[in-house]
Amino acid sequence: MIKTKIFMEGFDDPSIDEQINKWIAKHPDYIIVDVKLQSNMVDDIDSCCVVRDALVIYKEY
Repeated sequence: MIKTKIFMEGFDDPSIDEQINKWIAKHPDYIIVDVKLQSNMVDDIDSCCVVRDALVIYKEY
């Protein structure tokens, strides 16, 4: 069965790489099918912010 998990990187969150690697270490039996990375820039008058997330597509055994 194919499943998905999303990881988001915020100001207080660890990087997406760290989050995914930690998750894989906890679930070594999962088979990673694909990882979709996305970055969005939010530009406001007073500030600018980059929002990053990743969608991991995997199979369970």
